[in-house]
Amino acid sequence: MKYKAVFFDMDGTLFDTSEGILGSAVYAMKLLGYEVKEDQDWSQFIGPPLGDCFRITFGFKDDATITKLCQAFHDNYEVEGCYKSRLYDGILEVLETLKSQGYILGVVSMKNEDMVQKICKHFDLDKYFAIESGIDLTGTMTKGKLLKDAFKKFGLESDECVLVGDTTIDQNGAEEANCAMIKVNWGFGFKPEDPNTISKPSQILGLV
Repeated sequence: MKYKAVFFDMDGTLFDTSEGILGSAVYAMKLLGYEVKEDQDWSQFIGPPLGDCFRITFGFKDDATITKLCQAFHDNYEVEGCYKSRLYDGILEVLETLKSQGYILGVVSMKNEDMVQKICKHFDLDKYFAIESGIDLTGTMTKGKLLKDAFKKFGLESDECVLVGDTTIDQNGAEEANCAMIKVNWGFGFKPEDPNTISKPSQILGLV
């Protein structure tokens, strides 16, 4: 056993959450009277803290407006969008195998923590995870800080842990927390042509 704990990003790593996230973003924009172009570039909307998603994708700078957009998004996502998540093929088998082998498993996401826990419970994944952590609406927490808090909770050293993720946000978080990372290319960030990435969840097993 190379590591004692395996932590997973959620969006783009465990789940394809794009339908629910983008739908709730459109809902929030229209609710506040903003137009969404049919050819809108959504490539950077999934991954960062929600407030940053609106800043980066739509160019908002006013904190009060961003707060209203985040709240409208959250209101819609909580009752509708979160249930449109789709577990990637092969992930369930990986979780079952790692759990049976005695690894500590956790979710560390830049999604709001209540949504992380709600989605895990809805899809009956909470039985696999010892921790399901995320951020709050202010979005001030970094992934690195979430990881370090998780290490501390379980009395783990950083070299005993690995993060599985699909974006440079995950990579930066792993570097901040001084832990290893497995980069997956089936999500919203890394592509199959990127070096040192994996294309199938089953490959995780051979790397941990």
